[in-house]
Amino acid sequence: MRKFFKPLLVAVLAGLALWLWYQHVTVLEPLSGTVEVDEVHVGPRFGGRIEKLPHQEGDELQAGDVIAQLDAQELTARRALAAAQLEEMEHGPRPSEIEAALKDWESLKAQLVFADADAKRARSLLATHVLSASEAEKTISTADALTKSAEAARQRYELLREGTRPERIAQARAQLADIDAQLKEMRIVAPTHSILEVLSVKVGDVLAANREVATLILPDHLWIRVYVPATWLGRLHLGQKAELRVDGIKDRVFSGTVEQINREAEYTPRNVQTVEDRVRQVFGVKVRLDNADGALRAGMSGEVTFPGLNTPVRNERLIPWPNR
Repeated sequence: MRKFFKPLLVAVLAGLALWLWYQHVTVLEPLSGTVEVDEVHVGPRFGGRIEKLPHQEGDELQAGDVIAQLDAQELTARRALAAAQLEEMEHGPRPSEIEAALKDWESLKAQLVFADADAKRARSLLATHVLSASEAEKTISTADALTKSAEAARQRYELLREGTRPERIAQARAQLADIDAQLKEMRIVAPTHSILEVLSVKVGDVLAANREVATLILPDHLWIRVYVPATWLGRLHLGQKAELRVDGIKDRVFSGTVEQINREAEYTPRNVQTVEDRVRQVFGVKVRLDNADGALRAGMSGEVTFPGLNTPVRNERLIPWPNR
């Protein structure tokens, strides 16, 4: 009897120890998710007619590659006019124009000398009643008119000599820059390395402003979102390493980095009152994936693990929660 009692006691004690250990250990199982990719939707800020479509759906694009070219003949003509006007303002008046304005001013000044003399004589004759009031008034008005004309000619000459006002040149430059910005929008280009997933237009289509032309996917920006219980948050942090195994490539492990941890729980019961309810709260975790060789594609299903987290933690146990 004693022969069987001792091994039985050892087995019971070992089982009890294992059970107690399990109560203090968090069992971190792989988390399921679907690989997703960042998208870019491109289009012109101004309307126009599609003139060229150099690429087709599925083509790989590099930064600056033209996706669509819009007809820009009208804008090109407007730019040429604005550039010519700006050049004229920057050069200012021609020397001949300044010289002509100076001669006009000098001519009026010479006429004004005689007109002032006639006006002075008319006032004297009017005082002696030799000249009628109407004749005197006519002579004096002619002198006043010549005075104003001479002053206007002087100001015109001074303006021509000073050249175009800086404010007008700044306005012309701003107008030219605005046209250049519109011309730039006539060429829809890839912002970075991407794949042309959807081309929404054809040659000849007339587009309204801000209409989407194409959808691009960024193969270098793949990520997966998994949902972890609240009990994991104390050991997860931004920048933490993760591993991904996807269906169809079972013999390979892809590396990733925790990029975002949601601050608000999901699937939370309305009234959290028990320990079981608390551990059923889950938080979304976004993991950025390394896809340098392009093996991963959006839509692949896989399992994410966090190396180093399967360690004993006192008074913590995971109640499994279905991932979505």
